[in-house]
Amino acid sequence: MDEKERTKDAYEYIVHRRKPLGYLTMLDKAKILVDVGCGSGQNCIAAKADLKLCLDFSSKQLNEARKRGCEDLVLADMEFMPLRSESADTLLYISSIHHLRDPSAALMEAKRVLKEGGSIMVTVWLVQPKYFFKRNIVITSYVSGRRVERFYKLYLPWELKKTMERVGFRTVFSKNYKVNSILPNNSIYLGKKVSLS
Repeated sequence: MDEKERTKDAYEYIVHRRKPLGYLTMLDKAKILVDVGCGSGQNCIAAKADLKLCLDFSSKQLNEARKRGCEDLVLADMEFMPLRSESADTLLYISSIHHLRDPSAALMEAKRVLKEGGSIMVTVWLVQPKYFFKRNIVITSYVSGRRVERFYKLYLPWELKKTMERVGFRTVFSKNYKVNSILPNNSIYLGKKVSLS
């Protein structure tokens, strides 16, 4: 089983019910918002938009999102979104893109789906002492006696911003921050899709 299949399998059993990301308040109200890798829907519910699509490759996660009140659910892979080009005003990738060893295909898909001038918000985990500063890790959990594994690519403190700019997004905000840690262990990026002309 490759990293993506392993992670998909894990999320058919694991359910996380975290608080919505506080940084969502930085986003203007969108006409169409897509929460890519929505998990149990807490960020989609908290975001401001006329139409909110919850997209995940795990049917279990989408069912949890539905229980929270998310109505428009899409079972799909973030590298192949079944959405029209330039159809979304805002894309959220909250703790989802770091499950890919190489995010290039997913970020090119984000550029395709996002409208000109649209916003993209991404969060990832940073390298951390508890994982001996490794870049690629597999976390094993046991859910109801079943062993599940999730792959994570851990980012260097400057890497997310550099990756997003290399793909062609214009940076609005970028910061490393702490979640239950002494040192920063997460990175957030807010950018805009802008033409090069």
